[in-house]
Amino acid sequence: MTKPANPEEITLFRWADQLPEALWDDLAARPLVEAAQACGAELEGRSLRLPLLGGAYLVDVAARRVLEAGQPDRRLGFQTGLVLVSHLARALGVPPAGRLVTPQELPGGSLFFTGPHAVATAALERRFGHDPQGLLAAAQALGGQPYPGAAEVAAMVPGLPMLPLYVLLWPADEEFGARAVVALDAHAHHQLALDGLWALTNLLVGGLLAVARPANGEED
Repeated sequence: MTKPANPEEITLFRWADQLPEALWDDLAARPLVEAAQACGAELEGRSLRLPLLGGAYLVDVAARRVLEAGQPDRRLGFQTGLVLVSHLARALGVPPAGRLVTPQELPGGSLFFTGPHAVATAALERRFGHDPQGLLAAAQALGGQPYPGAAEVAAMVPGLPMLPLYVLLWPADEEFGARAVVALDAHAHHQLALDGLWALTNLLVGGLLAVARPANGEED
C-alpha cells in the first residue's frame, strides 16, 4: 500500500516561503476586499487576517509572506501557506452547505484522493482507536465541538470560516479495528482546489495529533 504523502516532508516544498510565485500572482490580481469577503477574512492594510484550525494567520500580499499572528518569526509549513493563499486567491464566497461528504464524494475526488493523496486517517485510528474521548478533547483544543449522530464519536472542527471539517470515529472493539473518516462540507470544492483540500486534511490530522493528551498507559 502506498503511504500517503505529507507536503511538510517534501524537502523541495517544505516551507510557506517556498510557495509558487504563480499562486501569489493569483492573489495579487484579486481585489483584497473581494478576497476578504469571499473567505470571511479581515482586511488589515495590505494583509488579510484569516483563522485556520484554531489559529490566526496574516497573509501579507505585498510582501508575499504568511505569518502566524502573535508569532511572526515562526517559519510556517508549506501546506499552511498553500491552504491560506490559495483559499484567498480562489474561493468563490459560497457559504457552507451544512452537509458533510467524504473527500472522495467531491467533484473529481474519487480519482484524486487515492494512493499518495489518500487522507491520513490511519494515524487517527492508531492514536484514537482506543481513546475516543481523546479525539473529542483534541478537537475541542482546535476550537471544535462534538457532532452527535454522524458516527459513534464525531467532532466538527472549524477549518476555515467558510469550511468546517468533520472527524468521525468508530473505535476498536474485540471484533473490529478502529475506523476513522475525515469529512468535509459539501461545498468544500468552492473554497479550495483538491490539492488544497488534501493539504487541509493533513493539517487537521497533524493538529489533532499534536494537541492530543497522552493516552492511558502512555508517558507524558
